[in-house]
Amino acid sequence: MISREFHWSIAGHDITVRVEESQGHGTFHVEGRSLPFRLLQSNWIEIEGKKHRFHVVRSGNEYTIWFNGHTYHFARTQNAGLGQAAGVAASGEVLALMPGKVLRVEVEVGDTVEEKQTVVLMESMKMESALRAPRAGRVARICCQVGQIVEMGQLLVVID
Repeated sequence: MISREFHWSIAGHDITVRVEESQGHGTFHVEGRSLPFRLLQSNWIEIEGKKHRFHVVRSGNEYTIWFNGHTYHFARTQNAGLGQAAGVAASGEVLALMPGKVLRVEVEVGDTVEEKQTVVLMESMKMESALRAPRAGRVARICCQVGQIVEMGQLLVVID
């Protein structure tokens, strides 16, 4: 079981969330409440027996979470501990920041990439966005193709 603690500022209110998780099952501990959860297929979670759709987009220490039709903005109020930082840095997933169309895939499976290197170019609302590698590594999977319409939070590239 892995336990992580996060300190967030949400609409000016500071909260602490502790997450205990193992193999997709666990418990959120928030403001004196314990909420059991289970990760389901991509972008679905079951909390207290109810299924919910969600998307998460990270930008530095800020997160935008779409959950059941509502958008929430979170900011970390203090740096994560060593274990948390390693967990975030270890993620080699490149996700769509918003719904849109894939214009170009700049890498191929097996390519070596540097941190912050552009891997996918997409368009949303007539604006182009360069999606960058979250860390250096090797491209393990490409989960999109040019011209494909993708949802916010959809997995596009995996870097090992």
